[in-house]
Amino acid sequence: MEFNQSVSNPMLVGCLELLKAEDTPGHRNMFVEELVKAQLLSPSIIEPAPVEGAEGKLAIAPGSKVQFPMLTAPDGKRFFMAFTDSQEYRAWKEKSGQELPFFALKFQDYAGMLFAKDSKGNLSQAAGFVINPLGANVLVPREMVAGIMAARAAQAKGQPAGKAPVRPQ
Repeated sequence: MEFNQSVSNPMLVGCLELLKAEDTPGHRNMFVEELVKAQLLSPSIIEPAPVEGAEGKLAIAPGSKVQFPMLTAPDGKRFFMAFTDSQEYRAWKEKSGQELPFFALKFQDYAGMLFAKDSKGNLSQAAGFVINPLGANVLVPREMVAGIMAARAAQAKGQPAGKAPVRPQ
């Protein structure tokens, strides 16, 4: 997890376009392979707010509280945001009017947030994450994340990965 680090994911963007054009098992697998390698930008709310350091870069004070805001779908489900690059992030920032710092997160970071439990043992309120909500708008539901994690764990143990993961929406 990197603070205010720019990212670029041309292969993932290409896979998103392929998947939108034709949803096939091959395209899904290519998408998943790029997704697990990618770093995606996620807006954040940091308290206290980061301040500019001596080098002119924003710095987070030790002990700061970091939250990742979510978008709410028309059906009421909530999703973390994931942007493939700064252009997609800027489009959201301009439309939302929110000037938020961001982190570059990996698939594992999103999985950790989705399956995190609070002090009462309740699972995260997020139903998944959405990639480029103003562009491709691809939902990666919690079930798909679990399927990808299970397949990768099986592969790490030398077992067959099983069937293709649940498809993105």
